[in-house]
Amino acid sequence: MKAINLFICLSLITNLFAQESEKPELIVRLGYYTTNNSLQYLKVQTQIKADNKLQVVKDVVVQLYLDSLSPEYLVTKVRTNDKGLAEFSIPVKLKNQWAATADHKFIAVTEATRKEDETITELEISKAKIVIDTLNEEGERSVSAHVFSYTNGEWIAASDVEVKIGVRRLGGYLKIGEEETFSTDSLGRVTAEFSLDSLPADDAKNNITLVARVEDNDRFGNLSIEKTVPWGKYYQHENNFGQRSLWATRFRSPLWLLFISYFIIASVWSVIIYLVIQIVKIKKDGEDAAILPKKPLPITPETAL
Repeated sequence: MKAINLFICLSLITNLFAQESEKPELIVRLGYYTTNNSLQYLKVQTQIKADNKLQVVKDVVVQLYLDSLSPEYLVTKVRTNDKGLAEFSIPVKLKNQWAATADHKFIAVTEATRKEDETITELEISKAKIVIDTLNEEGERSVSAHVFSYTNGEWIAASDVEVKIGVRRLGGYLKIGEEETFSTDSLGRVTAEFSLDSLPADDAKNNITLVARVEDNDRFGNLSIEKTVPWGKYYQHENNFGQRSLWATRFRSPLWLLFISYFIIASVWSVIIYLVIQIVKIKKDGEDAAILPKKPLPITPETAL
């Protein structure tokens, strides 16, 4: 019996230590971005899966390498912020390595800690670019985008690439027609009709910003390009501050509203003042009546008896 109890205790202790030694798997997400075919940068996000959901992990040290885990190919060493994110660009020292080939591999290595083990994450990308153009014939406006991949030293049309075309607005993008996503043809091209009318412009020149973008592509990562066109309609902002309105400040309210308000206030206070005056009069009359001497009753045969 004692041997069985000892065996059970040892099993429980072993399971306890095993659970404590298990560390949650650190998930590292890499993203490659190219903006206007000139700016290349990367984003890294660190997360763990806990309580059946993904949670961000901050203060994770990440070392990023280009093509090889060699010190000379170190892109950067960063620490994720409170949102588990870090953003960085490719340094100038790796310009030759970057220009040498069309395909590259980014390698992210996280340092081991008490809570997480060391992880290695890879992201393979191919150089690509996106071009945007517009067409306006007899009032029919359209937007086209071309996607090219860099192959054997030249730019080749990339087919079957999902491209989104929209107008940049505050906090997001507005699609220009019924569809937002298009797939490139054999020429690497997509064309979309611009059906928005009287869209508020960004400035007095009726300019709006068209954006063509490729998001989370397996080969090219994230590409985006912008073009400014005068297809909007500028609306002069009218400043109604200081004018009389129902939502204005007290002294800028409509005159009729001020008149009604002050009339009601004056009426209420008039009634209160009138009641106070009447109460004072009643009290004074009562005091005067108590001070005056009482008149003797007249003598009559009945009272004489």
